[in-house]
Amino acid sequence: MSGISLKNKDFIDGMRIFEDDRKIDHEFVLETLKEAIVKTYQKHIDAPAAIVRVEIDGKEMKIFHDLTVVEDESDKFDETLDIELSEALKINPEAKIGDVITREVNFNEIGRTSISVAKNMLKQKIKEYEKQRVYDEYKDKEYDLISGIIKTVEDKFVLVDIKNTIGILLKSEQIPGEIYREGMQIKAIIKEVSKNSKGSQVVLSRADAMFVKRLFEKEVPEIQQGIIEIKAIAREAGERTKMAVYSRNEEVDPIGACIGPRGSRVQAVISEVKGEKIDVFEWNDNIGELVKNALSPAEVKACFYQEENLEGLSEEEIQRRLKRNNRPLLVVVDDGQLSVAIGKKGKNAKLAVKLTDRKIDIKTVSEIQEMGIDIDEKVAEFNLDQERIRKEKEAKKFMQLQEEALKRKQEFDQELRDNDTGMIEEVFDELETDTPIEEIEVFGEEENFEEEKENEEAEVEETTAQEVEEVKEEVKEEAKEPKRKLKLEPKPEYKSKFEDYADASKPVEKPVEKKRKKKNDDDDRRLRAKDMKKDKEHALKVEYSEEELEEIRLKEEEESADSWINEDIDFDAYDDYYDKD
Repeated sequence: MSGISLKNKDFIDGMRIFEDDRKIDHEFVLETLKEAIVKTYQKHIDAPAAIVRVEIDGKEMKIFHDLTVVEDESDKFDETLDIELSEALKINPEAKIGDVITREVNFNEIGRTSISVAKNMLKQKIKEYEKQRVYDEYKDKEYDLISGIIKTVEDKFVLVDIKNTIGILLKSEQIPGEIYREGMQIKAIIKEVSKNSKGSQVVLSRADAMFVKRLFEKEVPEIQQGIIEIKAIAREAGERTKMAVYSRNEEVDPIGACIGPRGSRVQAVISEVKGEKIDVFEWNDNIGELVKNALSPAEVKACFYQEENLEGLSEEEIQRRLKRNNRPLLVVVDDGQLSVAIGKKGKNAKLAVKLTDRKIDIKTVSEIQEMGIDIDEKVAEFNLDQERIRKEKEAKKFMQLQEEALKRKQEFDQELRDNDTGMIEEVFDELETDTPIEEIEVFGEEENFEEEKENEEAEVEETTAQEVEEVKEEVKEEAKEPKRKLKLEPKPEYKSKFEDYADASKPVEKPVEKKRKKKNDDDDRRLRAKDMKKDKEHALKVEYSEEELEEIRLKEEEESADSWINEDIDFDAYDDYYDKD
């Protein structure tokens, strides 16, 4: 047994080292090992139906074979599944027919060949595990920017060590003229993740247009924040990249943000792509203006739809082609701008086609005149169609916003209903008691609501009638005074105390009616009676008769005549008299 234990110990220690090197989960390795040993032993005894168990405790691994007790010399006896009663009694003296006897299996019984089979089976399981693990980790990371270290450089590919796996950079995905060395750290995007019989493969790329886009997203904070968006990009690796950008904030310049202070941001990207030229221009929904920008540095004179051969087509097909949003375009340039518009080896025109996703034919002004095409007419037709497309987009966007608003409203209403339902359920849970419903207090009020309401209305009517009678009596007493006429002026408009705080002409939200206490209602009635009395006093003004006014005038003249200050006294004479002394 000591030799067997040693073999088990060495095997398990080797599995530990393997787990650490491959970074594989320990529980997965144990379960895979148990499965491999069980199947190996079943194959060794040629009994796929045999009940076999494997137990691994610490550094000890044991195999157990379960056998069913049957009668001696039974016709149905199978040595791989059964054990005779006489043999079972040797192991367990209390064994009975139908019991299960567990027998430990010696590793020496399995043999070296069977162990090799178990080893190969274990390797296959681990390979499948690693393949699935890599695929699950990177399948959702396509076109993500990643850094790695070059492990191997070959003529047709470069192997790059990335996280938990090895990525492959094919020759077609490399920047032309770029030199790679082992141990060099590079950046690339994950272009493709595939899974085949050989394993999971992660294909990297530095030549794809998305590589430049991801570099700009890393260098420009406004793109990360969502203020600026890269609407379209086209690239010829190692030569030129054209990129159309759009700003959601009118105060932010998309081109200036991508270039950066003193060109620092765009220079960082150019340095990563080994001096590749990059053109950045502003996006335009009008395809004509976008094509003009995409063909820069060439100067475009006009852009309109190219004539299509519609002979033999149905009217429906003709209308469909005329209204489609990807009709071929005809670009007109000056005679001296044709080579600039096409570019070296046609690269400029090719990039414009990739960026706009349109077929573009470039003609000079002379060629257009020879073809007999009226440029102004074609441009006007083109502009009208672009306006139609713009309105359709706006209408579609408006419908989407309406749908989103309706959806949010429905979600909000549903949330309110759910909350109200929960509150109602809580109230009913609290009201679940043996007390009759009639005896339950509503919101802590002891009086009956309807009775209280009637009493309040009666008190208000009684108070109002009493106040009116008091005002009438005061008016009668004042009218009895002799020789005085009462002139009624227009009663000033009643102004609520709340009008100082809010404009009464504007709609005001109706406050939630709350039940007031009786004391507060009495105070309000007294205040209203006081205000009515003040209004009555201001509304009555006494006017004297002509006879009374004449008496008052005569009386004032008598008083004036008796006043010494009004006598004809020469004060200057008194001054001269006293000055002589």
